[in-house]
Amino acid sequence: MEPSDDPIHVLLAVADADGADSSTPAAASIERRDDRFVVETVRDPDAAATLRSTDRFDCVVAAVDFADGDGLGFLVDAAEAPEPVPRLLVIDEDRVADPSAVVAEALAADVTDVVRVAEGDPASRLLANRVANAVESRRAAAEADRQRERLDRFVSGVSHDLRSPLNVAQGRLRMARDDPEGEHLDVAAAAVDRTFELIADLLTLAKQGEKPRELESVGLRETVEECWATVATGDATLVVESDRRVLADPSRLKQLLENLIGNSVEHGSTGSRADPGDDVTVTVGAVTPMYTATRADTSLPTGFYVADDGPGIPEAERDRVFEVGYTTDRDGTGFGLNIVREVAAAHGWEVRVTESADGGARFEVTGVAVDE
Repeated sequence: MEPSDDPIHVLLAVADADGADSSTPAAASIERRDDRFVVETVRDPDAAATLRSTDRFDCVVAAVDFADGDGLGFLVDAAEAPEPVPRLLVIDEDRVADPSAVVAEALAADVTDVVRVAEGDPASRLLANRVANAVESRRAAAEADRQRERLDRFVSGVSHDLRSPLNVAQGRLRMARDDPEGEHLDVAAAAVDRTFELIADLLTLAKQGEKPRELESVGLRETVEECWATVATGDATLVVESDRRVLADPSRLKQLLENLIGNSVEHGSTGSRADPGDDVTVTVGAVTPMYTATRADTSLPTGFYVADDGPGIPEAERDRVFEVGYTTDRDGTGFGLNIVREVAAAHGWEVRVTESADGGARFEVTGVAVDE
């Protein structure tokens, strides 16, 4: 299993101590062991329970003497979360009468791991390694599940969407044997062309879900303008309201933007598919945390959006537009927005559709790392 460079956020629950700071030597030492670690120390059980219920942390670590000696109970309660993260119990062998009994009890309670340390050193290299291994294992399992889901959707798309044109071609070829002068061969040829179009989109879809090996600083404005030059936009108007640079795989970001722009042009205007975009304006801008008089709310997502001033997407349909094969255009393949979702997911981004300021569709891509 190859470790990632993603940050590892750790909730460290330790026993109260007189004159204790907001951090501890343990937290500082764990962070020094691995620059991926971001450790938040908590001593109050109520505050710890509140933090434990959030999705801010990749791992929960508790000392056995936390919460008046009920560190194990704190970790057991953490398992009740909808998506529990790895839970590690730290035992200071010099302060526990029977460490082996505590280990057995913890493992019986399905705690992820137990780390036995000596001489009051919960910040040992062993603990840092165990935390990293537990988080990486969970991430690898989650990625494997995601890939299995992608494969299921891919197989479903192949079987469903290729069957129809191939059945048409097969049927028309049979009819052509009895009526060679008819238009059956032309219809069969069109069905075969349609099959190749679907295969091309399916192959693109299969590639986009793979996690990028390396991210680069990419200018949003220049990438959007490049996409605009390669997409059939007709007389549509482009407005780019951001010079933001983002960290992304350049090729896949371009694929995502081309698909979003193409979708806005085709569905945001009243023009035909052959002559799209005659009355639509496509706007690309930044999604930015809300600023107050004193600071920015950095808990809000950052990213970018692609919006249009067309008829929009009904609220009841907004979750379905990303499904494989979903399309309102009889000539569409139904893979364009699914590819957008796969590109976003591979980067660790989220994509959603809402209503634009002009009443059209607005696609927001968030969770994007910004290169300041």
